[in-house]
Amino acid sequence: MNLSHIALDNSRVMSLFTLFIIAAGIILYQEYPKQEDPTITIREAVVTASFPGMSPRRVEDLLTRKLEEKIREIPEVDNIISESKTGSATVHVIARDEVDDLGSVWQDLRNRMEDIADDLPAGTKGPFVNDEFGLTAVASIALWTDGFSLAEMRETARDIRDRLYSLQGVKRIELYGVQEERVYLQAANAKLAKFGISPETIGNTLAQQNILLPGGVLDISGRAFAIEPSGNFENLEEIAAIPIGIPGTEQSIALRDLAEIERGYVDPPEMPAFFNGRQAIVISVSVMDGVDSVAFGDQLTARIEEIKRELPWGLELEFATYQPELIEKTVSAAIVNLGQTVVIVLAVVVLALGLRTGLIVGAFVPLVMMFGMVMMSFFDIELQRISIASMIIALGMLVDNGIVVAEDIRTRMQDGATAREAAIATGQSLSVPLMTSSLTTVLAFMPLMLMVGAAGEFTGSLSYVIGILMIGSWLLAMLIVPLVSVRFMKVKTNGEDEHHRFDQGLYNVYRSLLTWMLTHRLLVIVIVLLSLIVSGWAFGNFVVKEFFPKGERNQFLVYLDMPAGTRSTEVVNELQTINQWLLDPESNPEVETTVAYVGQGGPRFFLSLAPIDPDPHKAFMLVNLEHSEQVSELVRRTHNYLINNHPEVRGRVKAMWMGPSETGLYEVRISGADAESLMTLAERVQAGLSAIPGTIDVHQNWENPQVKFHVKVDQSRARRVGVTSTDIAMALNNFMEGVVLTEYREGDTIIPIVARGKDEERALVSSLWELAVFSSSTGNSVALGQVADLEGLGEYSRIKRRNQVRTITVQAKHPHLKADQIHKRMLPAIETLQSSMSPGYFIELGGELEGSSEAQGHLATWMPLAFALIFALIVWQFNSIRRAAVIMLTIPLIIVGATIGLLSMQAVFGFMTILGLLALAGIIINNGIVMIDRIEEERQAGAPPYEAVVRSALSRLRPILLSVFTTVLGLLPLIVYRDILFYGMASMMVFALVVGTVLTLGVVPLLYTLFMKVKIPNAV
Repeated sequence: MNLSHIALDNSRVMSLFTLFIIAAGIILYQEYPKQEDPTITIREAVVTASFPGMSPRRVEDLLTRKLEEKIREIPEVDNIISESKTGSATVHVIARDEVDDLGSVWQDLRNRMEDIADDLPAGTKGPFVNDEFGLTAVASIALWTDGFSLAEMRETARDIRDRLYSLQGVKRIELYGVQEERVYLQAANAKLAKFGISPETIGNTLAQQNILLPGGVLDISGRAFAIEPSGNFENLEEIAAIPIGIPGTEQSIALRDLAEIERGYVDPPEMPAFFNGRQAIVISVSVMDGVDSVAFGDQLTARIEEIKRELPWGLELEFATYQPELIEKTVSAAIVNLGQTVVIVLAVVVLALGLRTGLIVGAFVPLVMMFGMVMMSFFDIELQRISIASMIIALGMLVDNGIVVAEDIRTRMQDGATAREAAIATGQSLSVPLMTSSLTTVLAFMPLMLMVGAAGEFTGSLSYVIGILMIGSWLLAMLIVPLVSVRFMKVKTNGEDEHHRFDQGLYNVYRSLLTWMLTHRLLVIVIVLLSLIVSGWAFGNFVVKEFFPKGERNQFLVYLDMPAGTRSTEVVNELQTINQWLLDPESNPEVETTVAYVGQGGPRFFLSLAPIDPDPHKAFMLVNLEHSEQVSELVRRTHNYLINNHPEVRGRVKAMWMGPSETGLYEVRISGADAESLMTLAERVQAGLSAIPGTIDVHQNWENPQVKFHVKVDQSRARRVGVTSTDIAMALNNFMEGVVLTEYREGDTIIPIVARGKDEERALVSSLWELAVFSSSTGNSVALGQVADLEGLGEYSRIKRRNQVRTITVQAKHPHLKADQIHKRMLPAIETLQSSMSPGYFIELGGELEGSSEAQGHLATWMPLAFALIFALIVWQFNSIRRAAVIMLTIPLIIVGATIGLLSMQAVFGFMTILGLLALAGIIINNGIVMIDRIEEERQAGAPPYEAVVRSALSRLRPILLSVFTTVLGLLPLIVYRDILFYGMASMMVFALVVGTVLTLGVVPLLYTLFMKVKIPNAV
């Protein structure tokens, strides 16, 4: 079937088809969904359970282990990472990369957690499952005030949330930094003991009066009247006036005379948020999949402006993070690069092919792009950094189909054929070779297309876009280029024979070089093999490796960790001091805004950045700058400031990154049974990392040991006075943390009433000795010091586990060294450590190196199949295994140029560079297919084998060089502007294309003559 013939016979249908593609492409682009980066599926859920006051070791034994064992029964689960700390267990459940139906996995997880709830100790809260851990906020808005209370801010934030939910596309809105109200009853311990009044007595008295119960319905003459008894507290004065009975007497005392009654907020502050140093409530907005974030951002901005106009004076709304602006910036920059590439390619084509032929091919390029846009919409591929860059990479390859077809038609017309005859003949002769070459490129990217995991999802659109464009370019080259050529191409018949056409300039140089290579085949093969060996050695020893590069956002991150056990109030004080310095226009004029969270990490505003697990002694801060170029300097400056001015804070300052894992993070995991042994091994790893000059942020994730007070109850003394261990535990908890007695209701707000000890008493250890412990059986009280002793004990503040084994993780970074370079320096120490470890203990690499290794492993899984299919396709085209082998053997030639490019341009070898190698393999294979197909045509026409080889090489020289030249120039914008993600890949491809093509032009004919046993005149 000749597609070109069909197109010429149905020219009007083809014209309508062309107009449809153009119109559809333009219309789709106007409202096409845009994202900064491709969407990555977060295959992670979080299970939490709590038992207040339980020690980390008991939490590990009684909660964590049981949860892990039940979770491990789910076959789709890959990794289980847990943390046991005082009073709570947190388990991160990570599904296997191969799992697509996460909904059923998380439902199974919820069911199993419900099943095990009864097996956990009585009093356990949970387990609770959060399966939206990966939800990402498209924007976060800070609400702050200069005069309103936190309670009034909370009500305003809830109203704003309700109004934002009316926007189309909203998935979820969450509030961060809300401080719940409390009514505190703070009673002096001595006074309660004096009157013999326990907190339970106060609580029962309040609860019996503070009721919301119906009194029934009174029926009078057929009309119903509701009866409602009074008792609900209307104000704090009513609470203060409640009489509390004194046990053993008929007297009572007003609550105000027993305790100080104060309305306030949860104390200490619970996960507060700050915007530019002011306490704030942060409203995070997440959207549904497929929503155009940029268009949604316009709606959101308009709604926020509308709300701001209606807010009372003194309440302010500002964006803390705003993803649409970053998306617009990223997509616009990528589109500009694409436009520059298209212009460069079109200019080269016009200059090389002449005006008419060049314009024909030039019109072909944007048509293929619009065809790609239409097909991308069918596959739900958004416009983002990777998909747009894929178009740039594919541009040089797809234009090759148009060039080859237009050139062949022009050559046939020069030889005397009519335009229609030339177009039909070209379609007949080139349809299969061009289809094969296009399919080989698609198959070269098949491993990426089938790859699982976060890296595959991040880069997967590259394979789909290139596949769509390559198939589209072949289809349109067969249908549209012949049609346009017949209509517009004008060629003079020159009567030149082929020999005269190739007897000039570059052709003569190439002929001489090719002749010498063919007559010195053994020497050339030795030189090529040596080049490959040297290149491979240089690649392994000198090329710097990195999974994904740092990001280019105008933001950086600050993690603040104080010693475990630090109260959130102390963390807030340190945070505010740091905030004040960051926002000082003299010290840091580049800083625009800061948003900070204490005890949590806030909303996930960047897909690859997981929020920290809640912990009161930690804080997280996001700093927004004017420009991304300022990030490196501010990161260095902030790091130095924290070291010099806040030695009690372990601060980690980080730039943003691209890809699924943090760039440059070196991580070593040590696993085994004994906690002390693990800590000793971790200290040795930390010492090794600290010995590397310049290493920063060296730490382990079990943090510092924590001192706790152990109340050792003398059971015999306790029994004599009728006090149990439960009575003592309840008395301690009620005094220190407080106990909820009842509720104070105000409108739709329910405020717990909490009884606890006075602030000044709770801050003194001596108060514990005098604490009145009330017997639940007799009602009498006794001082704690009479029935118990107090001693201080040290314990681990947390116990981390990975896949049901205790694991301690050591992390470090370096301002200049990559993770791979750090590992090379650490390798001797790691090997020494491994040799000294007891059985049952083992070391694993995590961080960037683990992510890179897993991604490369997933990619390599499909490599054999992909190249087997390419080989089979070439065998099918030529019906020859030897000819296919000739083409496949040229693939390694790209290593020579790739190594030269990476070293000379000081580029790193990362995951994107691997994908560049796949593209290069497709290009080199295509060149080989085109050349060998021409050789076979010449031989079938009766040319002697040697002459057929030389003549075919000469005839394919111009198309191959033009294709390579357009690809190289198309990649130049990525190099000139040092695209953060594609610079290394583009640099490598340019050099590999130039060197690989030069070698291919000689090696393919040489191997062909060897494999096909072509006799070479005057061979050495």
